[in-house]
Amino acid sequence: MAKKQVVAIDIGTHTAKIVQLEQSSTGVRLINANFVTYQDADDRYQVAQALDHLWEPLGKPPKQGNLRALFNRDTSEVVLALPRSLVSTKRIANLPAATDDQLASIVEIAAEAELPFQVNEAIFTYHDVRRTSDATSVELISTRRASVTDYLDLLEENGVVVSGVTPSMIAITEVAANSGCTKPTFIVDIGAMHTDFCFIENGSLRFSRSFRLGGNSLSEHISSALNIDTDAAAEEKRHISADAAPTSAWTAQLISELQRSIAAANLQRQQDASDTENDTAEAENPTLSTIEPEIWLSGGGARVPDLAAVLETELNIPTMLWNPLQAIEQYSDIKIEPNQAEVRARLDEYADTLAVPLGVGLSALNPAVDVSLLPKETAETLTQTARQRQIFATAGLGILIIGGALFGGYTLQRTQKHRAELVDQRLANYAQPMAAAQTQLGRELALTEMLTHNISPLDILHALSEMFRDRTQVAWANFNITNLNVPETARITFNLEGSSHNAINSLLGVLRRSGVFTNVGSGEVTTITQDRKQIFQVQVRCNLTASAVKTFAKKRYPMPETPVDQNEPVETDDELDIEPPASKTDEPEDENVELENEKNEENEDDR
Repeated sequence: MAKKQVVAIDIGTHTAKIVQLEQSSTGVRLINANFVTYQDADDRYQVAQALDHLWEPLGKPPKQGNLRALFNRDTSEVVLALPRSLVSTKRIANLPAATDDQLASIVEIAAEAELPFQVNEAIFTYHDVRRTSDATSVELISTRRASVTDYLDLLEENGVVVSGVTPSMIAITEVAANSGCTKPTFIVDIGAMHTDFCFIENGSLRFSRSFRLGGNSLSEHISSALNIDTDAAAEEKRHISADAAPTSAWTAQLISELQRSIAAANLQRQQDASDTENDTAEAENPTLSTIEPEIWLSGGGARVPDLAAVLETELNIPTMLWNPLQAIEQYSDIKIEPNQAEVRARLDEYADTLAVPLGVGLSALNPAVDVSLLPKETAETLTQTARQRQIFATAGLGILIIGGALFGGYTLQRTQKHRAELVDQRLANYAQPMAAAQTQLGRELALTEMLTHNISPLDILHALSEMFRDRTQVAWANFNITNLNVPETARITFNLEGSSHNAINSLLGVLRRSGVFTNVGSGEVTTITQDRKQIFQVQVRCNLTASAVKTFAKKRYPMPETPVDQNEPVETDDELDIEPPASKTDEPEDENVELENEKNEENEDDR
């Protein structure tokens, strides 16, 4: 089994961290880790220089097209952590029941109305799929495209190509799953600017949020209270207890935010149980709801003296400091085996801050975790690059084999050289036919594309007009179509005006049974009075079925039909080759002629 290496990067406010994992037949092990600090995260040059130093223990990534990159059997990829503060989440319920392949298209359509910003400015994915007999729900994860591309551009300046972008709460969940997290657990990762709050139950993420409170705000508070600079305050906060002034004010803010977060997590848990009526996990384990939760603290901000004890007292929940590396070594088969002793020393120093990069790397190695906010165009470029590398590697290997064969043939027998030249000549002769074949294929593909039927609004208008023949009962208006260039995602919206509820319901039934329209839904029915008559109005939304293109094509270009006599048997080609027998009506005529001739001959003899 070829080794697979993953390098996970977490770019924070003042610190960038990197973790290198290796997966082989013997399991997963951590082989390297490093971190660098910088003063101003908004200074791109400063951050880029720091990231360049970050790669030094790992060695420079091989350039694209390098022979080492082409023929190296050990695959390697780089994955990036995205802060929870840049991510939005929302549960989308009441989606139609669908397979995994169909669900992606359904979520893409539904996300347009649920995203907190413009679709063209967003990158989104989904996870935590929950299915019932007649509906599906997912949790939508989205972020602004600019938030991701800023990180990608920064890494590309250092020659690093990212193959995945994992939200930090997904990474924390993956680390917790490998750290013996068996109880309902509130994980609080306190960073420099923000604190990430995650509620994990049964190994799954149930709730997460990020709030703006971290180590920097504590340093600023101490600096203001003691009238010292921020550098001195950053050092002083390591020695002031969480319940002592001036740190106690910051601790009170943290407790307030945690109380809000815990209340929101419990509310989400109750709502999930209500939606599923009988939660499967609780049915299997009736004591699950009575298990006492825990709080795990991690991140640099968790190092405030006595913070865990103060939170446990104020929140009345068992609280502990969480060291992800130690927990993974204790509860999983993942090995912590750095290449050098000084790396191990650094790990012992800041292991409690590695939850996010470690989780990003483990998520990349776990095929069950498929949550990435990498832009689609970047992912497609990576796929094309991988294919090109395979082609180049195959071509390079072929060139080496041919070169070796030619060299060996030249040294062993000169006649082999002549044969090799003959083969080369034949290959050159094939170039022109191949070019002609490619040209012909291009023409045929172009012709096929021209003959391919494309849906137009007239096709849809014609189909609707056939259904709305009786305009005295129902009529339609305000017709609107979006994404018609991609029939699978096309959305059709129009308003109906009917003389009664039954007329509108009847029309909706016709739409659902048409075989052309699917996902037919209607808004709220309203009434107006016009010319002393009550008119019912409703907005209808629907999509096109997979067979709509074929149906519209048949209606636009009907095939000519040849009339066929139902009483006349159809002749096959074999029957046409057999001479048809003489008809029965002809046989009596032949017998009468012969009898008449015989009588004439007898009369002549009598004479």
